[in-house]
Amino acid sequence: MKSHWTTDQIRDAAEGKLSRRRFINGAAALTGGAVLAPMLPGFARAAGGELSVMAWEGFTMETELKDWLASEGITIKASIIGTQDDVNARLVGSTPVPTDVSEFNQGYNHFYGDELAITTPLDESKLPNYNAEETFAGFYKAPTWFWDGKLHGVPWIWGLNSLVYNPAVVPEPKSYADLLKPEYKDKLAFGDDTLATWPMIARVAGYGDKFPNLTVEELDDAFAQMDPYRAQCRVFAASNGDSINLLVNGEIGALFCGWSGIPNETAKQGVETKYVIPAEGAAMWCDAWFIPTAATNTDLAHAYINATLGAQAQADVCKNVVGGTVQKPAVDKMDDATKGLFDYGNLDAVFASSPLQGIPPRESDEFATYDQWVAKWEEFKLGF
Repeated sequence: MKSHWTTDQIRDAAEGKLSRRRFINGAAALTGGAVLAPMLPGFARAAGGELSVMAWEGFTMETELKDWLASEGITIKASIIGTQDDVNARLVGSTPVPTDVSEFNQGYNHFYGDELAITTPLDESKLPNYNAEETFAGFYKAPTWFWDGKLHGVPWIWGLNSLVYNPAVVPEPKSYADLLKPEYKDKLAFGDDTLATWPMIARVAGYGDKFPNLTVEELDDAFAQMDPYRAQCRVFAASNGDSINLLVNGEIGALFCGWSGIPNETAKQGVETKYVIPAEGAAMWCDAWFIPTAATNTDLAHAYINATLGAQAQADVCKNVVGGTVQKPAVDKMDDATKGLFDYGNLDAVFASSPLQGIPPRESDEFATYDQWVAKWEEFKLGF
């Protein structure tokens, strides 16, 4: 999951003053699939060696890139992200942990690139797969990842977070308001993925178009409107793993806003759950690779990032984590189920209905700040 700390807490953690909470993310396990051979067009040659990669569970690409890694003599030393703030704590401070490649969610772009200054500008000449012809326009050098003339991160996987439910426990919700029906009492849960949950709280409260720039009064009103939903809840789920277990055990029938890959995980345990986008819409997420300032092998890091953008690698990982590709050639290599997850012929409509949104401002005299959102969220959780 993706929790939030203040900048001071992040720096304290990096200096060993805080112990970090680690928990299972619950992402889909990788199930095989090879990629294009390294000599095919668009694949840069790598020098071989060990590459330190910090990524979400199921996102390290060790399976999807296994042939390329073997042919190039590359061994991945993987560290798994439990929360996005694990990355911060690893890379901030006087003694950052050497890390060649890691991920950031779009909401952390300026926080990482400007405030913490832990991203290294990428060399586009070493990323031939990232180009205007093959990369969907919404992901190519958009301001989310490219600013001040520098490419701070390469978007490589995306998806939608929305309502997940167990049809054996509750019928399909058509709207979030359906969750307030008496029969849903004690069958709902909230999760701690604030990058998913906060935008949906704003949407349900009627402030979706304004997020993340709500005034303090609007923030108070949005959470006040969540009180009836909290009253319906049986429990608060601290991670995707917790949410999956609650759904599998039948303790809850719906998760307010969750990862679209959860049904894959519950199916492995013989329980059907479904992912649905109610009338209020969904929250879009996109992860980008970046090369930290603590990297020791930037050439190999560029080669790895470029390889993850290969058409077959993209098709395979999208199937395995129930995600969306940023690369046009990958669509034709997908099976029908994976291809049908999103309308690739009209991604502009996807962006319009579920736009990529950032985190609340770190400082502002006009809008509720990031820290004020954190405080309100912690107060909200105390009611569980």
